[in-house]
Amino acid sequence: MELFELGALGLEELDAPAGALRAWLPEDWDRSRVPPGWTLVDQGSVEAKDWDLSWRLQQEPLQVTGRLTVVPPWVEAPSGVEHVLRMEAKQAFGTGGHESTRLAAKILERIPVGDSTVFDIGAGTGILGFYAGKLGAGHLELCDIDPDAIPCLVENAELNSVRDWNAWAGSVDSLPRSARFDLVIANMLRTEFFPMRERVLELLTAGGRLVLSGYLATERGQVLEWFGHAGLDLEVEETEGEWWAGCGLRR
Repeated sequence: MELFELGALGLEELDAPAGALRAWLPEDWDRSRVPPGWTLVDQGSVEAKDWDLSWRLQQEPLQVTGRLTVVPPWVEAPSGVEHVLRMEAKQAFGTGGHESTRLAAKILERIPVGDSTVFDIGAGTGILGFYAGKLGAGHLELCDIDPDAIPCLVENAELNSVRDWNAWAGSVDSLPRSARFDLVIANMLRTEFFPMRERVLELLTAGGRLVLSGYLATERGQVLEWFGHAGLDLEVEETEGEWWAGCGLRR
């Protein structure tokens, strides 16, 4: 959690050297703030991914699940589809093309969502939070550490006539200690979620649900081990290729 507190936007465990982490930090981050005990072994710049560029090349509706289709605003929605979300991408991730998004959407379809208060962490375009709304959820709370995602969330909420919702730039530590949700959605890498997992657990109501996606199938055991310690029962799970997602039900 220390690196996140110092401004890291994401972390990735590396196979070598042992104990190494790759951290994504703002370009203007002060290199002298490397925490005690850590050594900076390499650095470089990565160009920000413009998700909107690839999304604007999309000229067809994108079927995310058997019930959900995502449609760019400039494309006509297909007939006979149960749920349609109109989405802009801008600089944000999440238009339904990645396995982790599809798996999380499938899980939302398999669990009781109606009237739930929902917290979508790392919401990106808002596809999962807004889909929970389509499935009957109550208030939607969405956050993303990338401020560029917020205008995209606002636009997508307007495109889909979302009413009871709120979005802000930041992460779980920005919430008041009293905040509680019936359903928390976290579509992110394990190395991004695990440092905040205990705080997220505090946000769940009794009988609440935690939907995790963005995990490799090989990481399933680590998640289930934590579920056992955290008082969560695996309710449903989905896999696609090398990716895994699951929903934990709080006992």
